[in-house]
Amino acid sequence: MLIKKERIPVLHILFIGLLPSLLKKMVYRMKGYSIGKNVSISLGAVVIGKKVTIREGSKIGFFTIIRGREIHIDRFVKIGSMSVIDTEKIFIDEDARINEQVYIGGMKTPQSSLHLGKRTIIMQMSYINPTLPVTIGDDSGIGGHCLFFTHGSWNSQLEGFPVKFAPITLGKKVWLPWRVFVMPGVTIGDESVIGANSLITTDIPANSLAAGNPAKVLRENFPKRPDSTAKLNMVETMFTDFYEYLQYCGFEIQKSNSGEVSKTIITGNNKTGTIYFTSGNTITENPSGDSALILMDADKKTVTDFHNKGFKTVVSLNNSIRIGTGDTGEEIIGFFSRYGVRFSRLD
Repeated sequence: MLIKKERIPVLHILFIGLLPSLLKKMVYRMKGYSIGKNVSISLGAVVIGKKVTIREGSKIGFFTIIRGREIHIDRFVKIGSMSVIDTEKIFIDEDARINEQVYIGGMKTPQSSLHLGKRTIIMQMSYINPTLPVTIGDDSGIGGHCLFFTHGSWNSQLEGFPVKFAPITLGKKVWLPWRVFVMPGVTIGDESVIGANSLITTDIPANSLAAGNPAKVLRENFPKRPDSTAKLNMVETMFTDFYEYLQYCGFEIQKSNSGEVSKTIITGNNKTGTIYFTSGNTITENPSGDSALILMDADKKTVTDFHNKGFKTVVSLNNSIRIGTGDTGEEIIGFFSRYGVRFSRLD
């Protein structure tokens, strides 16, 4: 064979992968990798590439293998344990997450690539074959046991059997629940939802609900958008669930209201945090300590101004933006994600 086949990088795992994260990062920096602050590369995990960038706050789990010619992992990416990402070009944007035991790899070509957008999630036990480019847009979610194939072949094309090589593209805010099979050449438009256990053989237009084997469009102009009153009721339910969850985890909750502003003090585990919520953009109290301000509808300037006034974390729900970080803010932002509510970072 002219081309040496790449196998499991046993020697790299033994001599570099088993090093502590700090020493491993030192070795990788000496190899020319660009590695930002607060990056964690766990025991047994390895990153192998010619041009590698791992930015601030990203975490790679135990015995995960990442291999490619070009690798760019942006800020605050989380990749779970025992996963494999092995293709020519890898681009994972900020706040994306790949869970445990995900396999991304297969036959390689010069076009082989994976591009995950911001805040995308791939759940455990999924398999993605990026022989040709696989592109997944911002805020899209891939459930567990999903299968993506950009090539399909077995029997001889010269005997008339089908052979297909084609990229797969998912738009923004696409949702694939568990066990969805996506065939080569498929494009799924923005904000479409696919039913579980579906087989996607043809393109799905944006804002559609599709399901079946093979999948068919069941509803267009999906979903129906809630009005402001319905949204406010939903948010209040989210807060109720959040505070019940904190109490279940042993925290004490103290609530108070002043006009449009609600204030909740959270204590427990030797920590104290304060959450403010208002449907307007007026709040006169000066924050202190670990504070999070949740605004219903505020633009970038307003969010930034409140952060500059001392709120550690500020969020605008309708505009899906956030700034700052703190234990309390990260806890509620993580809880909001249970309802599909995610935020772009301004900082």
